[in-house]
Amino acid sequence: MKKHLFFAVLVVVIFSSTSLYAGQDHLDHFYVGAGGSYAVEDFDNSFDYDNSWGVNAKIGYHTHPLLDIEVDFDYLNNFEYSETYKVFGTRFEEEGEVEIFTCMFVLKGYFPVSTEKVKLSTVVGAGLMHADFKSDDEIDLCAKVGLGLDFFTTQDISLGIEGNYTFGFGDLDDIMYFNFTIGAAYHF
Repeated sequence: MKKHLFFAVLVVVIFSSTSLYAGQDHLDHFYVGAGGSYAVEDFDNSFDYDNSWGVNAKIGYHTHPLLDIEVDFDYLNNFEYSETYKVFGTRFEEEGEVEIFTCMFVLKGYFPVSTEKVKLSTVVGAGLMHADFKSDDEIDLCAKVGLGLDFFTTQDISLGIEGNYTFGFGDLDDIMYFNFTIGAAYHF
């Protein structure tokens, strides 16, 4: 329930902050970006998974001075766990891994305090998550909420960092993680 309330509040913040600048002129443009990720697992299960490295890519459209719409792709390779235990003197080893791919539609709302060179944003997204377990794979809905910071080195090139909390729904409601990304984007 807390996840849904937090998600709803961020959507309201994005839309209310963008309405302040509705009358200003701006240039519409597309951008593409790529980068690396580091995810800290927060899975809701009894196993102690390791964190994971990954890659991300995005395609975006700057619709308004304070709003971008993006399609984000994230791939996280191998959250792993390994556990050894004994039962009646017999040693057992249990291992597992999860590989995650997400595709989300994202609203990126810029704060009005941002400058032309440095832009602080909130990020709210929803889409699909594919989790490939060692013995099974699942696809279900997912969402993310977070903050981002973009540095424009030129008018066409930006460097960005983002921290978000990503969580699954339905069959993947126990998959949750903090995802930290760093990357670059080219603006057309």
